[in-house]
Amino acid sequence: MSTIIRRKRASRSSLGPYRRHELLTGRIQYPVQGYTGYGDGVGTDLTDFISDGMRADWEANRDVLMAFWRSGKAEADVFPDELPWLYAARSADGLPWAARHLA
Repeated sequence: MSTIIRRKRASRSSLGPYRRHELLTGRIQYPVQGYTGYGDGVGTDLTDFISDGMRADWEANRDVLMAFWRSGKAEADVFPDELPWLYAARSADGLPWAARHLA
């Protein structure tokens, strides 16, 4: 008898967990190693790192990120590569950081 392995469907987003977290929250969190976000390893003000690449990432992933933001779901339920120490708390004004700063 063969075994069927069911895998959680991967997100269509090409962003890694750090960039996704930063676009959603505007917060940079540097781990000990393995950081793949927009920051330089020192600075913590994400507005210092706004670039054409960041704008392109937002443009390419905006629909997926906005759908997630509005859903109220946990990141781990939507993005299989989510890291447990990155938590995207919704902002008081109801919009992700990138929607306010990259529009």
